[in-house]
Amino acid sequence: MADRFTITSLLEGKSAVVQITPVAGEGIEPAIPSVALHGSRGLALEIANVAALPDAEDYAQDAFYRANFTPAEIARCSKEPAAKAAFQSLLAAKRAIVKSGAVREPQEGLNGIEISFDGGGSPSYPGCLLSLSDTGTIAAAACFWLGGVAWPAAQPEAAQAGRAQPRVVPTKIRILAALVALSLLVLFGLGSLKIFQLATR
Repeated sequence: MADRFTITSLLEGKSAVVQITPVAGEGIEPAIPSVALHGSRGLALEIANVAALPDAEDYAQDAFYRANFTPAEIARCSKEPAAKAAFQSLLAAKRAIVKSGAVREPQEGLNGIEISFDGGGSPSYPGCLLSLSDTGTIAAAACFWLGGVAWPAAQPEAAQAGRAQPRVVPTKIRILAALVALSLLVLFGLGSLKIFQLATR
């Protein structure tokens, strides 16, 4: 079972997972009435301290990094100015993918889960929407597993023709916007905490 998230555990270098299940308030209809997550699966957020990762002179030869990252991921993260932050963001994303239910938790390392990047640098994993962020000291990743949602069945054309169809933003765009907003809120909160700590020293 994952540890509960607290600021103290985060500062001690422990990672934490927050799983979110959307609910509708009393008397409020859900935005998509027939969409429901399977239990608490489908959406996961992982937050971890960058300092929790082990130091290594050569990431490609280090046992921990070889067990948790593919050669392509190691090559990419090693080129980043803040390599450990890049590795921790990627590792947080892999843990979020597992917690979302998209894949089973591996018996050994997480190098069996490979996250790729498109030309614009956006992360991707089959069947998932990902968002990665880091502050240099804290890394966060959110995963929305599309397979964790029971999508509504298509309605008959006759029933659809009888109603005016409202113009709506596609679900994937709304989900991605929510993940980005959630990541920004987490980073803003953590940044504010760091500023407060520095100001009170």
